[in-house]
Amino acid sequence: MIHNKVAFSRAGILIKHNDKIIALDPEERVKADLTFVSHAHMDHLLKNEKNTVLASKETIELARERGIKIRNFVEAFDDVQLIDSGHILGSRAIIIGKNEIMYTGDFSQRDRGFLKKLEPVNVRLLIIESTYGKKGYKFPPTATIIESVMKIISKAYDAGMGVSLHGYTLGKAQLIEYLFQSWRPLVVHRNIERMNAVYRKFGINIPKPDVIVQNLSHFPDTPYVYVAPTYENVNNVYASIRFTGWAKHISNYAVPLSDHADHDELISFVKKVNPEMIITVHGFDKEFAKELRSLGFRAFAFSDQQLDLDSFIYKF
Repeated sequence: MIHNKVAFSRAGILIKHNDKIIALDPEERVKADLTFVSHAHMDHLLKNEKNTVLASKETIELARERGIKIRNFVEAFDDVQLIDSGHILGSRAIIIGKNEIMYTGDFSQRDRGFLKKLEPVNVRLLIIESTYGKKGYKFPPTATIIESVMKIISKAYDAGMGVSLHGYTLGKAQLIEYLFQSWRPLVVHRNIERMNAVYRKFGINIPKPDVIVQNLSHFPDTPYVYVAPTYENVNNVYASIRFTGWAKHISNYAVPLSDHADHDELISFVKKVNPEMIITVHGFDKEFAKELRSLGFRAFAFSDQQLDLDSFIYKF
C-alpha cells in the first residue's frame, strides 16, 4: 500500500502522508494540513499562517519574540516526529512514518557548545539541505577556530583595544557569546540580548552581558569583546570578525564557523542514512545531487523539478 506521496510547488516540497498534506518549510502560504517550520530564522517563518504548525516550543517562542505569533501548533502528529537538527536552539528535522521520510531542514554535523549534531536515521527518502553541497566547502575543526579567535582577542587586549565578533542575531550570536564568555567586559547588542533571553528561558546558559548597547556610544574605555549583528560595521577596534561558513580561511575579518554541515559532512551523512532516494534542497542542490548520483545514489535536485502543486510525482 502507498502511504506517501511527494509533490513540488513554488512554495516548496509537500508530503502527502496517510491522507494528510505536510508542507516542509514553505516559502509562501500553501494549503496543507500541517506546516512544518524547522527553525525560527526569518526566511523560514510566515506571517498569518493559517495551517496548524508543526514545530518545537523553542521555535514558537523565538518566532513570537521576532514578531511572528503562531497560535495553533503541535510538536508531534500521529507517526510524525521531530528530532534535534543542531542548527540553532529549537531547530528540528522531521521523520515521517516508520522511518519512511526524513527532511533535515538546516542542520549541523558538529557538536558546538550547547548544540548537538543531527543524528542519522535510516529512511527510504532523504530530503536534505545542501547549502554547502559543493566540493571545496570544508570547515576547519571547531576547536581550531576557537583557538585562533582566542589568540586574536588576546592580542587585542594586549594592545588595549576591543574586538567585535559578528553573527546572525539569532543562532550564531548566541553560540559566539557562549564560546567566548570568558572575556570581559562583554558587550552585547540589544537585539541579540532579546534572543538571549529566550535561550535562557529554555535552560541554555548564555552569559549575562556587562553592557547592552543599541549604538556605538556606550562602549567601555577598557579592552572588550562586543557581540554584534552581522549587518553592523564597527570601527576603532583591533579586529572585527564575522563568523560565516562562506569564509574560506581564518583571518582578522572572517572565520568559517557555520551552523550548517560542510560538503564532506553532507556526503558522510547521506552514506550513513543510505536512503533509496534523495532530494536535495537549497544552496548547491544541483551540484550535490549530481555528485550523489556519481556515487550510486538515486538523487534529484529540488530546483530541477517541475513545480506543480496538484501532481504528486514520487509515490512509495
